[in-house]
Amino acid sequence: MTEKMIKYFGKDFTKDQRIQSYNFIENYISDKVQQWETAPETDKIAADFANILSKMDHMDFPFLLCHSGYIPEFYEHDSSQETLYSKLVEVLICEWAKRIGFKDSAIQKQKASKEDITIQLDNIVIVCDAKSYRLGRSQAAPNVKDTIKKADYEKWQDWWADTEPHVTYGKLTSIGGLITFPSLHRWKGSSDAYLYASDKEKPIIILFYEHLAFYLIKKYNHNGLIGIFRDYNEIFPAPSKDQTKYFTALLRFLFSENWTDFEEFMGIFAFIIKEKVLNTIERISEYLSTSKERIIAEIEAIPVEKLKGYLIESRFENECGQIIKQLENIKKFRPY
Repeated sequence: MTEKMIKYFGKDFTKDQRIQSYNFIENYISDKVQQWETAPETDKIAADFANILSKMDHMDFPFLLCHSGYIPEFYEHDSSQETLYSKLVEVLICEWAKRIGFKDSAIQKQKASKEDITIQLDNIVIVCDAKSYRLGRSQAAPNVKDTIKKADYEKWQDWWADTEPHVTYGKLTSIGGLITFPSLHRWKGSSDAYLYASDKEKPIIILFYEHLAFYLIKKYNHNGLIGIFRDYNEIFPAPSKDQTKYFTALLRFLFSENWTDFEEFMGIFAFIIKEKVLNTIERISEYLSTSKERIIAEIEAIPVEKLKGYLIESRFENECGQIIKQLENIKKFRPY
């Protein structure tokens, strides 16, 4: 594995260096935000993160990209931490776009009706949605309709067609949409996701984070991504739900001249992502073990009579909580 790491990333990452990369975004957030009682300065934090990424060398950045898109399990659902983490993944993809030559790319701040990331070079625009999910989500893959809204991509692309000419580049044109996706949450076999992403009208493509990493490693530039949309009809002669057929067509177009290396690289990625999952399991297990020890110590320190009182209240709430709530609602909403 050492030899292959050096071949593709330019150096051999020690286990400590790999673990540091797996937790890089989470640790960055912890350093930047200590108090969550008030909303974090998301735009400033994202800008600072973009600056850090822009200085990250060509070895560390693709490695980070490989295992991105997985929200830490320690964040509460729909929390500020979760939102900020997802935003920083968007920053990561924006940096990827800049590194392959889309120098005018930017994170969108108008989130209500716009794409996450505007991938742009001069007058050419690709609208991009960067996906992040928890490893511990209850479903292997997300609901397609909640993930890929083809109508949204059409709206985003139409918006660029309707804008006033840019002062420097003239009329801006959106040539297609890109979904960046964590592959452990891919739809297996067949899915409407691949159907939507192979439809000629307002073309969209799906690329996994490891695909983006290999794209950088092999020094492909913006022309490869633009070429997909230029030759979209040839790559996808007809829409299809079949995952294997979809990625064979798309990745063969992108990486045909380096196909043997790509297959070898996917073996390295399998090692990286397996270690990422194991690291997540170990961290959660340590957290649960520590939490249980703390709870035991705290309970053992409670006097028996007080502990009985807690038990009575807990059981009373468990058995009668619903009827208590109904009583409160009667008193609150019904005059007597």
